[in-house]
Amino acid sequence: VEGEYGIGGLFSSSSNQEVQCKIYKNWDSIVLPVLEQVMTLPHGRHLPILQAVIDNKTPPVLIKKTIHGFAETINTVDSHGRYPIDLAVHHKLAWGDGMKEIVEALAFAQQTTTFHVCIKHGIQWENGTKEAFAVRVSIRVGVGVDIAEREDVSTGLYPFMVAAVEESYGYDLDSIFHLIKATPRLVKHFGRNCGVDQCSRKRKRS
Repeated sequence: VEGEYGIGGLFSSSSNQEVQCKIYKNWDSIVLPVLEQVMTLPHGRHLPILQAVIDNKTPPVLIKKTIHGFAETINTVDSHGRYPIDLAVHHKLAWGDGMKEIVEALAFAQQTTTFHVCIKHGIQWENGTKEAFAVRVSIRVGVGVDIAEREDVSTGLYPFMVAAVEESYGYDLDSIFHLIKATPRLVKHFGRNCGVDQCSRKRKRS
């Protein structure tokens, strides 16, 4: 791996396994401190460090340490406009291997919930969305309004709708199914409204 994901030769296709093992072994004592120094330089502020460790399939424990050390880069894009979470979803990074930390960092940066991050980015139901959904019951908006039944501020859509929108991240059918199942009254409400709208259009035509 070269270019921007090479991070100054840290990840190089010419590195053999022995060299890579030495890099990983000295991750805490050498690599992270050096990266911190690089990030203070003008040209280093926008390095896609998190994308690089994900794309290079760095050991999970090191991915987590890097996320904690460089959480402020969670909104940094690479030259293709991709965020760290885009690479994590693309590579199907497991929830326990760093996806959880990425979701939490992004939720904190965007002042939203891990639940909303999961459904917006098409994270699989069994790979984190289920867990984020399980804890949402402790988060109430207003007087007893379940967050699963609240409109998303940025899109004006309800969670089961957000989960079904295919953007650059795609969508997860399991998440859509479980969200619809969890909000039957909301789904019925829109079903009735759609029926009313269709009847109104038919009357106007006639």
